[in-house]
Amino acid sequence: MVRSPLAPRLAGTEVLPKPDLVTTTVTDTDRGWKVVLYNDDVTPFDIVVFALQRAAGLSLEVAEMVAFEAQNEDRAVVKRGLDKEEALTICGGLRKWTRIQGVCEGVRCEALSDDA
Repeated sequence: MVRSPLAPRLAGTEVLPKPDLVTTTVTDTDRGWKVVLYNDDVTPFDIVVFALQRAAGLSLEVAEMVAFEAQNEDRAVVKRGLDKEEALTICGGLRKWTRIQGVCEGVRCEALSDDA
């Protein structure tokens, strides 16, 4: 129900002025990082796909596409639009999940500025 401005006020009430709304634009300038995965001839394809799922949170289909691109093009972008810490975390996770004792040290990947 809308109250008419001319309607009587209740005794003991106070009318407060409307606050000024301040609009701010939030810009995150550190969201320009990506993770690049490089091909190697040692790490099994299935292990790389598993690591992409675990470390980067990719679906099976996307992880397979990224691994396939890295295998055929010698490199592939895993994820973009990350901050530096996220990119480094994903890269570390990829190395961790692809390390096989006595077989391979883990995939080679880099956290790069997205303009690189």
